Amino acid sequence: MKILTLPLAGSLALAAFSGDAGVAKSSPPLQVEIRNVALHVTEDVTVQIRNLRGRFLPVREGDIPFFDDPNSYVVDVEAGEVAMDEASLNALVNNHAFGHGKKPIRNLELKLEDGMLKQEGVLDKKIDLPFKTKGAVEPTPDGKIRVHAKSIKSLGLPVKPLMKLFGIEMDDLLKVEPGHGLTVDDNDLIIDPQLMLPPPRMRGRITSVRVEDGQLIQVFGSVPFRPLQPLASSKNHFYWRGDALRFGRLTMKNVQLELIDQDASDVFDFSVAGYNRMLVAGYSKTMPDGSLRTYLPDFADLANGGPVAHTPAEVAKARRASRD
Repeated sequence: MKILTLPLAGSLALAAFSGDAGVAKSSPPLQVEIRNVALHVTEDVTVQIRNLRGRFLPVREGDIPFFDDPNSYVVDVEAGEVAMDEASLNALVNNHAFGHGKKPIRNLELKLEDGMLKQEGVLDKKIDLPFKTKGAVEPTPDGKIRVHAKSIKSLGLPVKPLMKLFGIEMDDLLKVEPGHGLTVDDNDLIIDPQLMLPPPRMRGRITSVRVEDGQLIQVFGSVPFRPLQPLASSKNHFYWRGDALRFGRLTMKNVQLELIDQDASDVFDFSVAGYNRMLVAGYSKTMPDGSLRTYLPDFADLANGGPVAHTPAEVAKARRASRD
């Protein structure tokens, strides 16, 4: 085993190669584990990843996933639990699902309360028709989210008689361009997070969904979450093992890479677009087995101009201060 160490953005510094030059050795598929991460996929959409296990796959067959480019890979989820709050859900629906062409609804607001998903808005059709709906959430057989309408009202009245009077069909309430993750099935709304979320895509079968504490919580997979082996060294992390991964100007083979939250007292605040700034502010450590651990500050600390620890001693001091 030969280890080549190179600098990357002042902190990330490892590529590992097995065997002689020109002799390719197969590695297991690139596995990923993510735990306790607030993942900013855009400036206004954050996915709270409580735990996730899956595969890191290239979008184009034969390519190597490139972590710097979220369009180059998809996370194929085997098992996990993720959540989204009201603010992110509203931004996702209004800016992505309805962010193309003329919007069928104005002033759309989604609320997560009383165990249900509630919607308020104004239908922009033949007339301006304000409406309110509330629905229970449940998984569909093919792994999407069904919002089963319990009530649909306008002007305090059941909406169907009004719609019949003005010649409005139910799917006019949520008619969007195909491919953006929202469709209507009779009186129900079908949400496909795989199409709705911006890159990086998460692909997997949702087996349970619920509204709890102002969040939409989605459970993936029919088997319990199983951590990667050997276990990650920290409780808040990204952790990869397996085939190959590109990051910055380097390619790591036989990957053993862990991105670690410097402050484990809260969730790991991580930005897809801003992770290089996090790398510059962090530091890396090569382990005796050739694996790489990279310690990063929360992105919010960088964005807010807060103090950032750059060395192990500074990190230890910050942790002691947070406990006092």
